[in-house]
Amino acid sequence: MHAALYHPRFGYYTNLRGFGASGDFITSPERHPAFGWLLGRQALDVWEALERPRPFKILELGAGSGALAEPLMLFLRDEVPDTVYTLDEVSPSLRSVQQERLRGPEFRWQGVDEPAHFIVANEVADALPVHRVVVRSRRFSELHVGLDEHERLSWVETDAARPEVEAYFEALHYKPPEGQVVDVCLELGEWVKNLSRRLEARGVALVIDYTASPPRDSLLTYYRHTLGSDPLVRLGQQDISAHVDLRTLVRVAIAEKLQPGATAQRGLLFNLGFAQVQARLKGPTDRQALARLVDPDGPGGQIAAVFLLRGLPGYRPAGAVGRDWPEPARLPSLPPDQDEADFLSQWREAFTASEENC
Repeated sequence: MHAALYHPRFGYYTNLRGFGASGDFITSPERHPAFGWLLGRQALDVWEALERPRPFKILELGAGSGALAEPLMLFLRDEVPDTVYTLDEVSPSLRSVQQERLRGPEFRWQGVDEPAHFIVANEVADALPVHRVVVRSRRFSELHVGLDEHERLSWVETDAARPEVEAYFEALHYKPPEGQVVDVCLELGEWVKNLSRRLEARGVALVIDYTASPPRDSLLTYYRHTLGSDPLVRLGQQDISAHVDLRTLVRVAIAEKLQPGATAQRGLLFNLGFAQVQARLKGPTDRQALARLVDPDGPGGQIAAVFLLRGLPGYRPAGAVGRDWPEPARLPSLPPDQDEADFLSQWREAFTASEENC
């Protein structure tokens, strides 16, 4: 999985140029810029809770095409006088896309290990490589990758799992049912520790991702907007992901002296003023994309927003509990799709003709 996604020449993310309609899948920031704009409100809430530090340091992990950073700073630029926004991106091709898109002086790609006040990781941890584990006769086995008689990649079941897998489930206090395949990320704990090291003595990290608790068979692939479950085909040409083990994420965060709390993406966005956005953006293209962000049967209900707090006793993030937000002066919107554009063009022509006849 690591090679298929991150190989320095052939890896999927090494060569990926973007998401959305021209890519293989659509993340929430790509679906509508209001997602990043609303997270700008959460950033403002953190800045205020930290007593307005200058500069206010934001770190985004796995920043993709820059679709989250751009509208977040569109909001924050009017609210916070001095912001440094660092983007940590492992994909050379996506880093190039970001640098073409994000021209503001607050954006930078150096100093990614410097501590930040606010860290955002949107759909990053689900791309960490996983081990496939199965329980046989009450013992753990692993599914490795080998070759079948036709020299095609295939699953090969081992007699026993490595000790790290056993230790993982012991720490989780959970054993999957007999015969069930489970995807576990042995790198998740170190990923959380690394995030903790990059958070200031007082700060907030926000991890937004598809989660499973306890871990289960959640390995998925995306190729040209088609969902699949076979990672052994189209190597380097399709995305591979697995749901993040929420129990392990929280357990390691607590061991790192971080205070965790979680809500669904739907709750996060409504707490940040999603209803205001819905009321202001009434075009069909906008409304359809906005509805998807909070769909309880889609990303709105399936994605968790996990807050990790440090040095802020008594602080309750606005994205978790809400607050009174002023009416927005401006909002980012999507350009109309072709059907909507044709309708608006016909409407304008009809309106102009009726004025000329008056």
